[in-house]
Amino acid sequence: MFYQRIENALEICSTHVLSLDPTNIKHKEIETFLVAGLVVLIVSEYEEYLESLFFRRAERCGDTHAANYIKKTLSQKFRSPDLSKINDTLNKFDGRYRSSFMDNIENSPEHAAWDSLMKARHAVVHKKGGLNLTFGELIQKYPLTKRVITRVELVLGTP
Repeated sequence: MFYQRIENALEICSTHVLSLDPTNIKHKEIETFLVAGLVVLIVSEYEEYLESLFFRRAERCGDTHAANYIKKTLSQKFRSPDLSKINDTLNKFDGRYRSSFMDNIENSPEHAAWDSLMKARHAVVHKKGGLNLTFGELIQKYPLTKRVITRVELVLGTP
């Protein structure tokens, strides 16, 4: 199962967060560190998986050389995979892919959750702004972000 590593980490961290005292500042700091680590893990797993989806789609062309070229071209595309990068790549495969993806994602709760996750990742990795995401919010947003991945799978025909 693709999400197993994320699911395991969320479960372990959930146990720890539940044991924290929300009125204790030191415990809030611990929660923030756990959320930061989870955000980086989730986005890292998504980066790798998105790349693999596009690679699998490229392999369907039946031309090993063309597929290899596409793989090498995309190999760095999904570092911090915001929706504009996904849209751009879908559009380069076929404009209808992008349209189909955006028709179901644009201005949706999934879109907002994805943007929130990417903003949190940016805050952690690049120290741009503060991490404004609690563990509870991450737990609520995470299932919505999985739907973005599912939509990419459906559009590419690579579930």
